[in-house]
Amino acid sequence: MSKLEVNLEEKIQVCPYRVSSQSSVVDDAEEFAVLEDPCSRLDSFVAEAEPETIFEWYRLQSFTFGATTFRVVEELLTSVEQNPSSANVELDLNRCGYTNLHVQIVLDGLLRTRPECLTRLDLCRNRLLNAPLARLLANVLEELQTIAQLSLSHNSINDECMGILSKALSNSGVHLFEATHCQVTDRGGSLLFSALAYSDCIEAVDVSWNHLHIASGQAIGRFLSTQKSLQELNLTGNQLYNEAQCICPLLLGTVGNETLQQLDLSWNGLRGEEFGRVLLKAIPQSSLKCLKLEHNLLTALELACIVRMMKKCEVLEQLWLGSNMFDDTVMVDLVRTFMRHPSLNVISLGSYQFIPQAVAKLCRLCKRKYPSKKIIYQGVIRANPARPVDVQEMLLERCRFLAQKPKKAKLKRDFGHLMLQLVAAEDKVLVREEFEQVVKRFRVKLDRSLLEALMDAFEVPKKLVDTGAMAVKYLTKHSTDPPIVKKAKKGKANK
Repeated sequence: MSKLEVNLEEKIQVCPYRVSSQSSVVDDAEEFAVLEDPCSRLDSFVAEAEPETIFEWYRLQSFTFGATTFRVVEELLTSVEQNPSSANVELDLNRCGYTNLHVQIVLDGLLRTRPECLTRLDLCRNRLLNAPLARLLANVLEELQTIAQLSLSHNSINDECMGILSKALSNSGVHLFEATHCQVTDRGGSLLFSALAYSDCIEAVDVSWNHLHIASGQAIGRFLSTQKSLQELNLTGNQLYNEAQCICPLLLGTVGNETLQQLDLSWNGLRGEEFGRVLLKAIPQSSLKCLKLEHNLLTALELACIVRMMKKCEVLEQLWLGSNMFDDTVMVDLVRTFMRHPSLNVISLGSYQFIPQAVAKLCRLCKRKYPSKKIIYQGVIRANPARPVDVQEMLLERCRFLAQKPKKAKLKRDFGHLMLQLVAAEDKVLVREEFEQVVKRFRVKLDRSLLEALMDAFEVPKKLVDTGAMAVKYLTKHSTDPPIVKKAKKGKANK
């Protein structure tokens, strides 16, 4: 047989479905199994059961995302689910250190239960707030119209988050909004107050200690000119000092506003003649009952305008002016105007302000005639001048202290005994070197600089030291008994 010839009988059938050259059908093949239709399995598929309670859902979500569960949240969600129409409930997560994920799970749980009793949401001091969390929080505010108080203080709110929250706040039922120490920029403040202009239920806004500047000041002015529900506005610790472009438009926005009762502009560096004129024009035409201008840069020029403003304003009840630059004349005018004002009950000159005698006399008269009126100040400047410093006495006291400073009893010295020696000495005036030797023999450790200062304090002509006057001055204040001289013990030989 040739090497090229193939024996078909010896050929191994590797594949049972291979077609032979002698046949037209599959050789010895097994029948194909009928394929199962994939769609038929959909009918028999049973979805995983949803958690029956919000408590189980919260734990499942926390386990799924690897987040820790908190008992406070579990108890709140359980109570809300069991008593959906119970009394008011407050969600207080202040200082809890929750991450964005923790808060998102909690807010998502609130959206699932939709409690009608949740009235306050506090997320202060967690140092969180990113765009996804802001969107979820915005959904919660719009869905749960019962939330009346929202506090986000001591978080970081950038412009994107502030834009998202501002739109939600304008469509929510929030009455009190707090965002202090949130690093809100000027643009973020402008977005906030531009959106809140359309809110019909906002009553108090606190955005103190942020970075509001020119754009925010203009937006606040427009906000105040159109807002009909705001009662309190706190702008402490911002940068609203620009007169023409910032603080003046803001104050002009209060003209005709019948709802705003309290305005706090402390710690804003306010000053200037234009500011004083606008203040005199705008505040009497508003309904403000409390105006705070503490810790600014107000001088006699601006305070004179404030005195005139007080005379024109008929509804103002409290005026806070502490930690500004007062002079005696302006302070007297302020107190006199306050005494005659029919509605003013409180005026603050500063809790650390000391007033002169003339102003103190007016304050006592005001308290006697009008017991309901209150003037806040620290104290009264005394008419007597301050007592001069007695350098000689101060140096002698220091020497007395150093003589008693050593911890070992045998090293301690009573400085009065040295003074007794100087009184009993014949020479009351010594040369500086002799005085140094006397101190050295007394074995008291004094600093060289202290010793030189002491000799200079009691120096007499010709560079001598008056030790007699030194001893008299010391013993007059510290009377000292002579030292007790112990008798020497007899030795064994003398017995």
